Amino acid sequence: MKNKTRIIFIITTLIIISLPIIFFNSKKTVSEKENRTLAEKPKIIKDNHLNGKIFTEYDDYFQDHLGLRDQLIQIDTCNPCKIKVSTTIGRAIEGKNGWYFYTDPSDGNNLMDFYKRNLFDEIQIEQFSKKICETVEWCKEQNIDCIFLIGPNKHTIYGENYPYERPDGITRADQITQIFNTLGVNYVFPRDYIVSKKTEFNYPLYYETDTHWNQAGAYLASTLLKEKIQNIFPETKFPEIEYDISIYESETAGDLLPMLKLAHAKSTQISLTPIGHSNNDFYSYVTNDGRDIVHTKGADKRLPRALIYRDSFCSALEPFVSPFFSEAEYHWKKFETSDKDYVLKYKPDIIIFESVERYAPTIVN
Repeated sequence: MKNKTRIIFIITTLIIISLPIIFFNSKKTVSEKENRTLAEKPKIIKDNHLNGKIFTEYDDYFQDHLGLRDQLIQIDTCNPCKIKVSTTIGRAIEGKNGWYFYTDPSDGNNLMDFYKRNLFDEIQIEQFSKKICETVEWCKEQNIDCIFLIGPNKHTIYGENYPYERPDGITRADQITQIFNTLGVNYVFPRDYIVSKKTEFNYPLYYETDTHWNQAGAYLASTLLKEKIQNIFPETKFPEIEYDISIYESETAGDLLPMLKLAHAKSTQISLTPIGHSNNDFYSYVTNDGRDIVHTKGADKRLPRALIYRDSFCSALEPFVSPFFSEAEYHWKKFETSDKDYVLKYKPDIIIFESVERYAPTIVN
């Protein structure tokens, strides 16, 4: 009887541990439960060089695409016996003054960015410069203008609420903006501007319990973006919109709470609405499918036509950026060579390449 029980136990165990491999899902690109893009299958050769991070990237790829992953995350999140993740290990950490920060090492590794241990080496600077140069040159050949937009990491803006001391010195984002400046390309990295505005407001510009900026932070970034667009199209009259701000508090909002097994934590919610108008007075949605595609039509058909490659940080930007264009399509993906055919078909006047800071090195692939 004991031998039979052992055999059943061994077979059951083998079946259970084999399920993630049996149901391995190489086609899935997004985790809805984690609100992030999953790791892509790595390439042995990148930019005509041997990929030195092939083993690390394959590890991320296998972890992200194992079968039943979402179900296991759901079980882990709902398990009442779990203890809150410590402040030094895991996908998120608890900071000071009721602030929480994203640290997932497999999703951009913000902790390494905070400690400035992810700086470009000379080869990476050369590879990134080449990608940007090739992209800008191709756009010029098609008579298309472009802007690179980087959304600052939360710890970049609210480092004072991080549980650790940040070392002195440049960041990887500083290296990237230096490359942009050297190449003379249009870009917006609103870090310094947003930091300068923090003391002017009695409310935060990022969510305390979420990875992203809130509408107020996104609005500030949009004002700098508008200036760049105006410089590109100096004869165009863009709409001047003033916004009213409403503030309320939530105890359950934010993508960081489930990562830390927290049911409640204070989060300031900011909502901006056009004074005397609604957003519909300036643009309307043709399609609003979130991650798949967002397509807007502006009220003024004389405005430029835009194509926007984006990530989750662009969601809060949509209401402020859409009025700048007669038509805009937002594609939740990185721009790749394979997208060129669609660009030529869509015929935009301008392309905006947007990325959160932690993924800025892959703002174009």
